[in-house]
Amino acid sequence: MSLRPLTLILLSSLLLIAQPTLDQALSQGDVQGNIKLFHYDIDRESGEDAYATALGGHLQYTTKTWNELYARVSFHTSNAVGPEKNKMATGLFNNDREGDALTAISSSFIGYRRNQRVLKVGNFRLNTPMMNDDTTRIVPWSYQGIAFTSTPRGGLRLQLNHIVQIRKNTSAEYNKESASGVIDDGITMLGVHYDLTDELSLFGFYYYAPELYDTLVTQADYKHPFDEQYFFCFGAQYFKSGNGGENVVTENRNGGDDIDLFALRSSFETENWEIGVNYSQNFGISGIVKGYGGLSKVFTSSMIANGRGNYKPETWMIKSRYDLPMTSFGYSELALNLTRTRVHDDRGDDFNAYYGHLRHHLTIETSLYIRYESIHFVDEKSDVDFLRIIASYDF
Repeated sequence: MSLRPLTLILLSSLLLIAQPTLDQALSQGDVQGNIKLFHYDIDRESGEDAYATALGGHLQYTTKTWNELYARVSFHTSNAVGPEKNKMATGLFNNDREGDALTAISSSFIGYRRNQRVLKVGNFRLNTPMMNDDTTRIVPWSYQGIAFTSTPRGGLRLQLNHIVQIRKNTSAEYNKESASGVIDDGITMLGVHYDLTDELSLFGFYYYAPELYDTLVTQADYKHPFDEQYFFCFGAQYFKSGNGGENVVTENRNGGDDIDLFALRSSFETENWEIGVNYSQNFGISGIVKGYGGLSKVFTSSMIANGRGNYKPETWMIKSRYDLPMTSFGYSELALNLTRTRVHDDRGDDFNAYYGHLRHHLTIETSLYIRYESIHFVDEKSDVDFLRIIASYDF
């Protein structure tokens, strides 16, 4: 079912309500955006290299709330500049049109806000474990449907979404194709977030996709302060899928009906540094790299390397971060990840990976982000290096 007629009716109603003070509503609306320069280089030993540079960003306008109704429109764009090779492999452009420039409407919805409850109808971005925007490129993923969020008292938050179409981050079109297959009748998600104590939070999500597969995701996060400076953090995750429909592919690396993944993370943290160890094992054949859209939020996730693949990967990851002292030139963050993945199925690939990044903020609005990861396969598969350099200005 298309939501376009319902969206147009709601938009017309909002304009009629706001018409007596339309100038005021427009002048008090909120405008946000950014400009990004994104260089991506993929260097493979096999010689199948890819590189490209994109210039783009996003612009978002949100109306003033009027009679508890508001509207938002935003678009993202990514345009090739400079030398390029096999640019479709970078995921920066419109792969529906052989890697042409990508300009997409990432949000266009009517919202209703009242008493800690928000209802959205139209196109919007999501932030859930198996459906999210994935901001690792200039253009994010986005979704079409209905989204409801309720935040009553007592640390409880409820989410209910029904998604009828999805737009990938390499496309300008909304359609019924998710990251792991066709969704003829859409995807319905129920999510619950509960802060049990000041230190312990619990999450639960259930995704119902009749033609694809259903997924249950549970997570617990614990953060205990030793004093004003030191914290011990611990988390646990479980992803379980099943009920495969007619469009499911069990061995899909992005998601299938045989996900059975358990993950743990632990860390010591201060305001300026952290070091931690994460672990996961997928006991199923299906992967969980993208789930239904975006990038699945599994603890053992680096820039490229991860424990979310298919063929029963078992992954250990050491993660560290250090914030350099503030200077007159801004402040910087350094990070290092070491990843070791071994599969328990002959069809998979064992590998070790080394990741590092430098994120430097010249000002609150201006930043430079340099990310590098090298993946070394234990078998004869070709090793590969990834480099991303991202300059951004927010306004």
